[in-house]
Amino acid sequence: MRFLLFIFIEIWLIPWQILAILVYSYRVMRKTNPAKISGTANEIISARLLMHRAGTRIDEPTARLAQHLPAYGPVVAWLFGSFGLAARWSGYALVWAQYPVQRPSTLNGLVGHRTEFLDDLLTEAVDPAGQTPVRQVVILGAGWDTRAWGMLSGADVRIFEVDMAPTQRVKRAAIEAAGLALDRVTYVETDFVQKTWLQALTEHGFDPELPTFFLWEGVTYYLPIDAIESTLREVARLAPGSRIAFDFFSEELIEAKPPFEKLGKRMRKAANIYFPHEPLRSGISTQPPACAHVQKLVEGQGLELVEYEHYGPEDKAFGGMALAVPARQT
Repeated sequence: MRFLLFIFIEIWLIPWQILAILVYSYRVMRKTNPAKISGTANEIISARLLMHRAGTRIDEPTARLAQHLPAYGPVVAWLFGSFGLAARWSGYALVWAQYPVQRPSTLNGLVGHRTEFLDDLLTEAVDPAGQTPVRQVVILGAGWDTRAWGMLSGADVRIFEVDMAPTQRVKRAAIEAAGLALDRVTYVETDFVQKTWLQALTEHGFDPELPTFFLWEGVTYYLPIDAIESTLREVARLAPGSRIAFDFFSEELIEAKPPFEKLGKRMRKAANIYFPHEPLRSGISTQPPACAHVQKLVEGQGLELVEYEHYGPEDKAFGGMALAVPARQT
């Protein structure tokens, strides 16, 4: 019955939603891509708009920010979110809007699963009553993340966002236009490949002697493996109580190897079309036992794996998420 009600509502909304998708796609291809503004960041904020409108994860800062981003605008942002409204009004559990996400998660539920995993870790990390509360939060490759104005709005931590210049400049303008506090975050422009991000952070007031939570969401896929290893090594040398949470795609998926030959090829083709300056580069093997491969990676950089979840079923995981801490802490 709920699904039928969802379909009934969508009959009225879907022509406008299709128009919004076409406008959005045009703006990504003709406006944000040529300017080298992150296109993949739009995928994340689209999913969080759905969750917000569906009422599964309330995120008012995301709803406000999206209205001022070049790929959206007020009308497109509202129509994207209307998929979530249809789910809320009908009570139908639309997979893109689920939060928390049913396990095992699917590719369509990836952003929700990842968001839930990282939200929980970050909430625990900034809790002053926790075992090892952090004093700083660094969001690496921040994109359109709005946690600084949402779940972190009352946290007694200093927040840094690290990203490439074109994306960060657009975000700062959108934050100001949305009426959000621009001084809530210290913005650090850099490139993970061309410049040492830790040096750039330190130049902007980051204190390597304070325990810090590093949030590294939706980034590793687009980096060469040596840049991933270098980032993990930098965190391993920082203050006790520091930790890094990150996610990854399966190496087998990125390279279109069994059991992901078809899916991997489709993903790579879509990425080359829609995000030409953000090619898929690296993954971590998820051949069973999947956890062993990410454990080997982090231990090789001086970290210890303390939390892990996989995307999809354990014997066919298409990626995963991890929390690691400097090895001397455990």
